[in-house]
Amino acid sequence: MAQRSATAWHTRLIQAEEALRRAREGATPEGLAALDEAAGQLERLKLDLYAAAEMAETITQLDQLVWNAWSKKIAPDSALTREGAFGQALARVLSEGDNERRVKALDEAERALASTRRMTAALIAAIAQAAERYASRHVMRFGVDTIERVATAENGRTGAARIGSADAAAWRKYKELMGETAGASEANIEAEILRAVAEFAENLAGTFASAERDSLSASQRDVGGSQ
Repeated sequence: MAQRSATAWHTRLIQAEEALRRAREGATPEGLAALDEAAGQLERLKLDLYAAAEMAETITQLDQLVWNAWSKKIAPDSALTREGAFGQALARVLSEGDNERRVKALDEAERALASTRRMTAALIAAIAQAAERYASRHVMRFGVDTIERVATAENGRTGAARIGSADAAAWRKYKELMGETAGASEANIEAEILRAVAEFAENLAGTFASAERDSLSASQRDVGGSQ
């Protein structure tokens, strides 16, 4: 899609250069001066479009990466999905000849970009929050103080088989906790972290979307009040 967008831009530039070349044929000195100025503006436009093409390619790749990670790895069952593919919509904006369809494609590109922006921000923020939650839960369950406290209580319980030292009792309890629920296996650790990331990301994305709607409504009210 990025290549298709770049091709569309390049085609339009070639058309503009050809139009300038034809306009120079038989032009007056004053007309040539104006065309020279237009040619200079076109050269500057080339640089602007090159920068825009690089940005579009980066955003398109980010759009694909973020939503593939979300839908295939982090939260495949989530109701939160992308609002269109940015690269495809942008390609239609640049290649569509009908103005009405171009405007529609531009709206699709803007919505797709907004959803990717929200999801990217939500995932970045969610990673930190999920890491904090996992660390807290891990320490609560497997921390030294927790293990020693539980082991000491169980070791002194009436009817329980006593172990010679507190360290031995704590070590036994640690192995028991690590093995009884398979909570230490890589798959379970990964699943727990991904669940936390998905939960935080969904909440944050919803918050960001709500804030954007509120901001848009406020802007529309301001525009309406100024008319």
